[in-house]
Amino acid sequence: MRRANRVVAIVLGAAVIAGWGVGGADETEASWAEKEVAQTTLTATTVPKPVIQSCVLSPGTLGTSPTITVKWNFPAGTGYAAPANIAYAVAEGGLLPNLTVVLLGQGVTTTGPVAGTYTTTFAASVLGGLLGGSYGLYLQTVDATGWTSVRAGATATMGLLGANPTCAPNPT
Repeated sequence: MRRANRVVAIVLGAAVIAGWGVGGADETEASWAEKEVAQTTLTATTVPKPVIQSCVLSPGTLGTSPTITVKWNFPAGTGYAAPANIAYAVAEGGLLPNLTVVLLGQGVTTTGPVAGTYTTTFAASVLGGLLGGSYGLYLQTVDATGWTSVRAGATATMGLLGANPTCAPNPT
């Protein structure tokens, strides 16, 4: 009898399992008729570049120890201050591909502001090879967020042995 009970249990179990698979899922078409629309306004800020007022190239003895003094300011109302918000660079030949970043204290000193004007001096140590050539000097505002302005520049030139030294802010 035991064997008959087992056979009945197996047949009933198989029927139950087979019955589960018969129903299946009903098909449906899903669609959404509403559109979702979102809008926003983005604003971007431009970090203002420093304003170079003037520059003077002093060639030193026979052009061997040049210094360039640049007078500059941040645009009014920006709240920027040196040294926290300024970066310096020089470029041999005045060409941007030759740009070298220089740090305050490494041949560059800045004093001020006096009536809003800073005075920065680039010494011979960052102007090596100026004997009869030109250099681009660049200042760049650095915002507290890390964003930077475009560079404000000046170009200094002198002839062999320091002849005819000139320095002028680059046109904006």
